[in-house]
Amino acid sequence: MMKHATLNKALLGMFLFLLVSSLVNVNATTTTEDETTEEDTTTEDETETTSTSGADDDSNDREVTIDATSTYVEIKSQLETGGVEDSFKIEVEVGPNGVEFKVGFETETATNETEREFEVQFRELIEYLDVNSNGVYDDSIDTDIQTLELDTFEPIVYTLENTAAGPVHIIDVLTTDGVFGARVYAVGDFTEVNGSVIAPTQVKIDVMIWDFNFTDVDSLLALKVELGSEMETSFDGETEDEEDGRAVDEAAIDVLMTDLNGFFSWKESAEIDGVTHAVNSSIHEVTSTEQEIYLNYPQGSEIIHDPKIGFENLLLVGSPLPIVQVLADNILPISVGLAIAVVGLIIVVKRRS
Repeated sequence: MMKHATLNKALLGMFLFLLVSSLVNVNATTTTEDETTEEDTTTEDETETTSTSGADDDSNDREVTIDATSTYVEIKSQLETGGVEDSFKIEVEVGPNGVEFKVGFETETATNETEREFEVQFRELIEYLDVNSNGVYDDSIDTDIQTLELDTFEPIVYTLENTAAGPVHIIDVLTTDGVFGARVYAVGDFTEVNGSVIAPTQVKIDVMIWDFNFTDVDSLLALKVELGSEMETSFDGETEDEEDGRAVDEAAIDVLMTDLNGFFSWKESAEIDGVTHAVNSSIHEVTSTEQEIYLNYPQGSEIIHDPKIGFENLLLVGSPLPIVQVLADNILPISVGLAIAVVGLIIVVKRRS
């Protein structure tokens, strides 16, 4: 009888522990709604889809509006929750300054409005001889062979593609000589496109270079990218997408803000004539508000690279969910199930005694 009493007390103590743990979890768990952006063409969609990423759709779904002309596109996605409305906006414009991306994020309440912004420009392609053989362009050391300014463009083409994962907004940019192109993807929720997961607070860009006229068999090619911001910037060797399992082998320049960061990121490899090659990068601070980024490629008839632009520290969960998150999300039903099992065991022991 003493043994049975001791066992009963132990089992009862376990039951109380599990029950208290369940209640604590109920009180401690909160659901956070995430804040994640016309003329010739206006398209609007409110994405309500099953996410391919496994993320919480209701928390990250954003209403996307596209206003497009032949030289300018505004991508705007909005989310309203808890009395706070946020707007993620990217303006894409082509002209004598190249391909320009004006990026902004705005939050608005009944009493306050906050806006953050930065700019990214694709300016030119530089063929050069790598004098010091370090794999990156350095204008003070390397020998310039030719520079191709990105300054004349075909009319921008906007397409809405309805996929199984949800609507995908596609903006195609092409220089008049057909050498440089950029395809911009925007979504309202986590969506997989061509093997890459795109988050609703960013755009993915396929940079494409076709049949560049290399004039030296030993030369390399650099894409000059300019980033402008009034805020401090920092190199990031591991992006948020990498940390959350949405990407691998990326690097970025982060625009450091108080509560979130803007970013321009790029994959550290590119497809050159169908073969994967490493992409080396170099970053030069021109002024306190301007950075020059050189993305360097070997020679090839077709070069395809994948940068991204957007904001981070905004999404509710990563993609896909790590096992720790899955367990955390299900701790209440797990605890209740174990508690029921313990009660059943106590009853059996009592009956046997």
